[in-house]
Amino acid sequence: MRLNIPRRLPPWQSLIGLGASVGLGLLASWAHVPLAWVLGPLIATALVSIAGFPVFAPALGRRLGQAVAGTSVGLNVTAAALQTITLWAPLMVLTALLAIFLSAVLSVPLARVGRIDHKTAFFSLTPGGLSEMANVGVSVGAQPELIALSQALRVALLVCLMPPVIIGLGIDGGLINEASQVRLSWPQAGIALMAGIAGVAVTRMLRFNNPWTVGAIVGAACLAASDILIGRMPGVLFSLGQFFIGISIGSRFRRENIVRLPRLALISSIFTILLAALLFGYAGLLSVFTDIDIASAALASSPGGMAEMALTAQVLHLNVALVTAFHVIRAFLVNAFTLHFYGLFKRIGLFAMLEAIFGRTKSS
Repeated sequence: MRLNIPRRLPPWQSLIGLGASVGLGLLASWAHVPLAWVLGPLIATALVSIAGFPVFAPALGRRLGQAVAGTSVGLNVTAAALQTITLWAPLMVLTALLAIFLSAVLSVPLARVGRIDHKTAFFSLTPGGLSEMANVGVSVGAQPELIALSQALRVALLVCLMPPVIIGLGIDGGLINEASQVRLSWPQAGIALMAGIAGVAVTRMLRFNNPWTVGAIVGAACLAASDILIGRMPGVLFSLGQFFIGISIGSRFRRENIVRLPRLALISSIFTILLAALLFGYAGLLSVFTDIDIASAALASSPGGMAEMALTAQVLHLNVALVTAFHVIRAFLVNAFTLHFYGLFKRIGLFAMLEAIFGRTKSS
């Protein structure tokens, strides 16, 4: 008896985006662009999606990319790095709180200029999970479509801008950590990935946000911190993980949203860059008063995505473990408590005071 097993294949048109993603990734890699296999596929997939073609961006691929990236980043968390992270924990919390506060301050002029309510503006600008912010915003009556578009722009813009800015300013920390010295063999990479997947399973069971990245970091960090396995992932596997992350981000730029909301997309991008610039200034102060190099401080305090900023730190030979820890703390505080922060800011009159300064926004 023959079984008819249905196959879910992507439409043939999606091969256009897939081919463009691979081609632009190869071109960026040949040109030695930092994060070539994130940026190339991201830009290609976004352009194809905006043009109205279906794109190849499977959910399983995104998770695989996050697991590979998280495992690769987690291998940098050696015992020495873990001790350093512990020392900086209070500063990590302070940095996360500052990012939330600055997002709240900028959300009022964003609401006024963008002609949206300040609930939507606040959850659009606050650097949290791409889907988490939209889901939380809905619970208070914000507009999830606008939030999702702004959050996708935030991650895409900063992963495109931060590496060239750091290189252009000549502030690369130039750190060569222990994990970057040895490339893992394929069997060792398999063990590291299994540890990462085990971490994913545990964090999913505990209902952590972004378990495919955070869990993989924790699982691989357990190996590195115990001196069981230290090194970097094979280049092909590392590039494959970046590729899936790139097409996942690019696929969020849907034609209907960009065409219908071009003004908001532009204004949201401007305010994202402004938020990043303010936090970059904070990073400068952080570097002056601590022994953290300014490039690592800039990535650690950046409102970019956790996986993307950690990968940037790894590619630029910065303090990967420290950058990752800053973003893990911020992700936890933002995704878990943003709604509470929003309520607190309303109760203490922060939004009302800022509205008086910037002018009345659309009623919330």
